Order: sequence, then structure tokens, then C-alpha cells
Amino acid sequence: MSDTSTETAIESYRQTLSELADLVGAEGHTENTRRRERLADQLQTQRRLLRGSPEGQAAITALLADPRPAVRVWSAGHALLWDEDRARPALMEIRDDPLQYGLHSIVAKHTLLEYDAGRLDADARLPGG
Repeated sequence: MSDTSTETAIESYRQTLSELADLVGAEGHTENTRRRERLADQLQTQRRLLRGSPEGQAAITALLADPRPAVRVWSAGHALLWDEDRARPALMEIRDDPLQYGLHSIVAKHTLLEYDAGRLDADARLPGG
């Protein structure tokens, strides 16, 4: 991927993830499931493009510090495959506080369970996501 296409893919990933975070809010709830599914599918396609480059991986991993839980859970679930040391604590924080994070907590829990069992598919969406 060229520098320009990598930058475009990174920006698309960030934009899609931001839209998804705005849609589902702090606890992961939405009444617009059709839009949520569309955004999750777009995010998955964009992640496949980015995971193959160090710049793409770094851009996804950098989102672990975002204040929005949806951004953290999705980026951590994606980054878990190449940066477990940074991604796991982000997922554990969300998993361990279901009263604050709602459905995001369930996604984090099942992502970690699948990863630990060796079943987290790099080409599939996050479990429950």
C-alpha cells in the first residue's frame, strides 16, 4: 500500500470508528442496528487493509487512548492480534466494569475469551461486535 493509500485508509478507519462510537454511545446501545451493522462491516474491511502495514497497525493501536469506550474496545480487539501487551489491559478495563460500559463490556469479554482460546479470527468481526 502506498503512503497516500495508507493515510487514506487510516483516516477512513478513524472516521468509521468515530461514527460507530457516536451511534452506540458510552454503553453500546443503539436503535439503528442497520447503520451499526453497516459501520461494523466497513470497519472490518478497513482493518483488513491496515493490519498489513506497520503504519496501519500503529494508527489502530494509537486509538487505545481514545476517551470513547467504543473506540477503545474495537481498536483493542483489532490490535490484540499484534500488540497484546497494550490491547489486553484496555479490553480488561472495559470487561471488568459492565455497569459503566454496558454492551461494550460484553464485546470485550468475548473478544478476550476467543483470543485466549485461540479462536479470534483476524478476518471476522469482533465477537458480539
